[in-house]
Amino acid sequence: MHAFIGLGNPGVRYADTRHNAGFDVIDTWLRRLGLELAPVSERFHGAVAKIRGLPVALVKPVTFMNRSGYAVREAVGHYELDVDRIVVVCDDVNLPFGTLRLRAKGSHGGHRGLESIIDALGTEAFARQRIGVDVPGDADTLVDYVLEEFTKEEATDLPIVLDRACGQLEVFVSEGFGEAANRYNGPSFTD
Repeated sequence: MHAFIGLGNPGVRYADTRHNAGFDVIDTWLRRLGLELAPVSERFHGAVAKIRGLPVALVKPVTFMNRSGYAVREAVGHYELDVDRIVVVCDDVNLPFGTLRLRAKGSHGGHRGLESIIDALGTEAFARQRIGVDVPGDADTLVDYVLEEFTKEEATDLPIVLDRACGQLEVFVSEGFGEAANRYNGPSFTD
């Protein structure tokens, strides 16, 4: 089994914000599969699906972003997973809007959700899919920026990005990391 864990902040206040790109990918994938999340635990919600015959858990932590590690540790324990069987899906302000980057491991790069997960699991050796939400013009406003809703133009294009992100994760399940990274890493749009 693999677990795909989308990061975000729970609650209506944070819906449609850049920081919830991970939640958006999981929600899109659930809709494509005709599934809903079940209250598996107090710390995370998950749904188990078969994708191309393989069992996959789709998870959205109900903790806030900077405490995601607690929920991920609970999910890993609940599903009895090794860390190499999880993929964390999150936003990335260092990538242009719509760019996908699937990596096998790495540092948190300033992302508080990834930092919490690394601390909770004691390793950086888990895959992550980063969804580019664009680089803010002023680094002093980073927190405000990620908690803002997408612009009107971005919101119009977001379904394309989310579908590509789901496609990448489906290829990851069926054909492996290398094929998923080679086929989908990069921009969703070309000029």
